[in-house]
Amino acid sequence: MVSEIASDSVPKQADPDLVSADIIVGSHAFRRGVSEVRTGRQPRYDDEVLALDGMQWAYEWGRQFALLVPHDLPLISPDEGTINPRAVYLFNIYRARGQLCR
Repeated sequence: MVSEIASDSVPKQADPDLVSADIIVGSHAFRRGVSEVRTGRQPRYDDEVLALDGMQWAYEWGRQFALLVPHDLPLISPDEGTINPRAVYLFNIYRARGQLCR
């Protein structure tokens, strides 16, 4: 018999289809996923910090994205401190092509 989990005990996650690319690329989880791949760190899928914004899936997308883009592509524009439009553009392309697994 499978025990049921109370719905209020399960953290809510954002629906990836309803979240804009700017929000995803700028999220802590996504940027952390990219950073960890670029620095050679092992995945930490069960880290509770990733659950804080409800976008744990963005962490995995960040890890995948880091493997697809040039290693030196900044997510944040160094001169403006804003999200790099090229990173958002590439994210949208990879997402549309199905290169980022859900």
